[in-house]
Amino acid sequence: MNEVIELMSRDGRSTAAVSPFGARVLSWICNGKARLFMPASAVANERNAPHGGIPVLFPQFGLFGDGPKHGVVRHLDWVLDERGDDFVLFCLALEQDEVIPAADVRLRVQLESNAIGIYFSVINSSSELMQFTCGLHTYLRVDDVANAQLLGLERGVWYDALQGLARQGPSHEVLSGPVNVDRVYANAPNQLTLVDGATRTIIEQQGFSDTVVWNPGPDLARDLKDLSGDEWRNFLCLEAAQIMPPVELPAWDTWYGHQRLHVEDA
Repeated sequence: MNEVIELMSRDGRSTAAVSPFGARVLSWICNGKARLFMPASAVANERNAPHGGIPVLFPQFGLFGDGPKHGVVRHLDWVLDERGDDFVLFCLALEQDEVIPAADVRLRVQLESNAIGIYFSVINSSSELMQFTCGLHTYLRVDDVANAQLLGLERGVWYDALQGLARQGPSHEVLSGPVNVDRVYANAPNQLTLVDGATRTIIEQQGFSDTVVWNPGPDLARDLKDLSGDEWRNFLCLEAAQIMPPVELPAWDTWYGHQRLHVEDA
């Protein structure tokens, strides 16, 4: 098993742990408080605990394509390309088969005093047009999702995965207590705010045009083997995604997307 890489911001206020397996951020601690959710089962083996941290989804988001759900790169060991005290860069080369395109992907994790940035890029390493969907499946820790509020999507239109991707909205209301939700907000704003008690987390994204909001609620959570008890209460997934439409990337061209999380504590 590859060694987990520990990062620290220059002022020491932020630390993170990043695994070469899936290039997944396993933890981010800022001002002494955990900002990402990881299930207790991950302590024994993070490879068998997919619901937590920031998994990378490529070349398919969810079931939006003909390949494996959420793609393949989250189940592969990436290569460490470069690292410093406050950043790490991973790369991975994919060979083409029936459902996977020929691609070189890169992920950079950059720590700041009170922020973390995840920078993802895809190079089409074939001589043909590539099509894919992708995302960063970010699990933000909250004290209780039933008391959380998400600001910025009041005017958004979403596709409800709990109702066969039926088109909904806009609601013109703040999304409060988002328990048991699975929504794809197309053409989402590039900045949202998650309010959790005295903490506000600013979620910024570029390149990714969609935002997915997900929490399984108690019924679905019982079917997720790596979650136990009421752990579903302690996260809200705010995922930077490119789904509607898929990316169409010309031969040898590069696509970029990133998400930045910035915390403000009262």
